[in-house]
Amino acid sequence: MANMLIWLVFLPLIGAILLFTIPKENVNVIRSLATIVSGMALILTVIIWGGFDRGVSGIQNGTTLPWFDLGFLQINFEIGIDGLSMPLLLLTTLVTTLSIFASFSIEKRVKEFYIWTLILLSGMLGVFVALDMFLFFLFFELTLVPMFFLIGIWGGKMRSYASFKFLLYTGIGSGIMFMTFLAIFTKGAEAMNFQGTSFSMIRLAEIFANPANPEVLSEGVKAALFLGLLVAFAIKLPVFPFHTWLPNAHVEAPTAVSMILAGILLKMGGYGLIRAGFGILPDQAAKFATLIAILGLINIIYGALLALVQTDLKALVAYSSISHMGIVLLGIASFTHSGMQGAVFQLVSHGFISALLFFMVGAMYERTKTRTISEMGGLSKSVPILAGFMLAAAMASIGLPGLSGFVSELLAFIGIFGASADLIPAAMTIGIIAGIGIILTAAYLLWAMQRTTFGPIKEKFMNLPDARPMEYVPMVGLLALSLILGVYPHILSDVINTTVIDIVSRIGG
Repeated sequence: MANMLIWLVFLPLIGAILLFTIPKENVNVIRSLATIVSGMALILTVIIWGGFDRGVSGIQNGTTLPWFDLGFLQINFEIGIDGLSMPLLLLTTLVTTLSIFASFSIEKRVKEFYIWTLILLSGMLGVFVALDMFLFFLFFELTLVPMFFLIGIWGGKMRSYASFKFLLYTGIGSGIMFMTFLAIFTKGAEAMNFQGTSFSMIRLAEIFANPANPEVLSEGVKAALFLGLLVAFAIKLPVFPFHTWLPNAHVEAPTAVSMILAGILLKMGGYGLIRAGFGILPDQAAKFATLIAILGLINIIYGALLALVQTDLKALVAYSSISHMGIVLLGIASFTHSGMQGAVFQLVSHGFISALLFFMVGAMYERTKTRTISEMGGLSKSVPILAGFMLAAAMASIGLPGLSGFVSELLAFIGIFGASADLIPAAMTIGIIAGIGIILTAAYLLWAMQRTTFGPIKEKFMNLPDARPMEYVPMVGLLALSLILGVYPHILSDVINTTVIDIVSRIGG
């Protein structure tokens, strides 16, 4: 099973190499191969999911292979999964496979598009299985370049600006992360007198939990290290005030790329914060609980308010993602079992819902040639199936009971309301104010649906083609996943539960 993780990570890279050998004129062959490779990655993930032991909180399917050994420094190819990474692996392969179906309308430089998409898939999978900080950083960086080109080449009119802004912000975040990783390694090495040191997150967590030299790992040092990780992953999540790259990237990115960006890439920020920040420095994470909760509150309210004033439907959905990532911060800041479970649930749930919303916006734009809300209206009369799926996606995002958004939000809010007053003195107040964001979510999404799909229809939109057979694959797939998680959340909570309990126990929850 451990070897299957290696195959899972490198299979997309092998697929990208194979695409290089296919003449660019063979568009159908290129699309078919990309679909097959992503589908094989999905099948491998399902097999790994089936063999995952729900009763084990630690790392499973672990593999450690020597990579660099300089005596005082060991860098290993160390990978493995637990209840935190397993759901995100499945999310990654599912959303990427469905996004490839959504990209069949792309006709410009098709070969390059799928090469970059498969490289991106490999990088994202690597991030979620890497247990060595240096390896984690390499895979994290591997996601930046493909996304830069996917936006910069296949994006809209402002694609160059959006792609460079994405690269600048996330590149700065990566730089901060790398410097913090180096500092963590150095302090860990000093604490162990440079004996048996490595970049292993598991090993460093043990060192920091039981330091041999408390003066080397003073509270001030550990606080600075945690803040470095918080800033690095806050840029990726993204958290106010580091969020401004996201709306530009979403508005300019093609539909399939927006699905991956919102559905998977943002989750790398939340995952990294939990894996590295909470995993290595749990005590410091607890001390910054109030700050994390306040940042989550700002994201929820600020993102919702900005979504309310958007005239571009895709920008509205982009700001909605910023708001919903605030719920992740609320959940993890609570340091409770339900809150942490809600945060992880939200990472997965929002991945499916946001991917569906962006797909629906793209499908509508393809037919109407506009994303301006005021220029649309009455589309349910000409494209009732597309309008129905878009409304269903909006209901899932609002948190309608029976859909996954309701479960994740409920757990996160239970967590923040149950947070210890010693960690977050104003937890109740923060939770109440954050609840206003849920009301605002209903306001801007229902307003958008009313303006785009209901009311009088413009004559030029009377005879638009409704959903095509190929479009049913991502629409039905993503909505079904949200419905399954909403009706039977145990299928996900059963996987993450044991790991979440372990995380909370280490941070004093």
